[in-house]
Amino acid sequence: MADNNPIKNITAKDITAFLTNNTDSITDMLSGHPKLSALCIAVASDHARDNKQVDSKVVDLSPAFAFKARQDARKIKENHESLLGVAAESMLSWKRVHQATLGLLASSDLPVMCQVIANEFPLIFGLNQWQLIIEEEVVMQNITDTGLSLYPATQIDAAIYSRSLYLGMPNHAAQKLLLTPAESLAIIRLPYRFPNPDSHALLLLGGKTANSFQPDLGSELLVLLAEMVWVTLAARLELQDPAR
Repeated sequence: MADNNPIKNITAKDITAFLTNNTDSITDMLSGHPKLSALCIAVASDHARDNKQVDSKVVDLSPAFAFKARQDARKIKENHESLLGVAAESMLSWKRVHQATLGLLASSDLPVMCQVIANEFPLIFGLNQWQLIIEEEVVMQNITDTGLSLYPATQIDAAIYSRSLYLGMPNHAAQKLLLTPAESLAIIRLPYRFPNPDSHALLLLGGKTANSFQPDLGSELLVLLAEMVWVTLAARLELQDPAR
């Protein structure tokens, strides 16, 4: 019976031709078998020393090693650049948070705080607009003179789909909250643990592009900024209405 095993028909010439035309296979093979790499180098070195030249039967592995070295160097460079990019972006974000914090701390009362949020925060964060919104049903003394934006609770709920955080394109209800048109927005409701009327306040951020705020965008920094604003808001409301 004939033997159909093709392995027995493979010759050394076939192997040499395959490896010569598939340098990636040489790289994979040598990287997984260090003893084979050492043996190949030793054989090539012995032939070069004895014959003053490389024997034609010996496979020159220099191109394969050089190719792998270039690949490794490129990967290291790409990883290095990626890490630098992440670090730079992180540093820029925290620098912006620092500037925003100083602005909030410098605000002497609620009207000044609202001015800082509306006028300085868009420049700091490169956004279309920032607004501090509160439900108009909340009763406060002189609230119309503070700079807070007042909207019905039903409209606010419709704008954020009754969520505590919304990121994405503005719907019809959200369009009416915007001072100027925005391609995308973030609306963050005050966490429930804060007392009234703070818990009826929201922070609205308008993006310059449709990619400024997307549903899959990380929200940790946004929540941190919102909590900073709301802590300051609680203190400024205390000055605004000591009877709270």
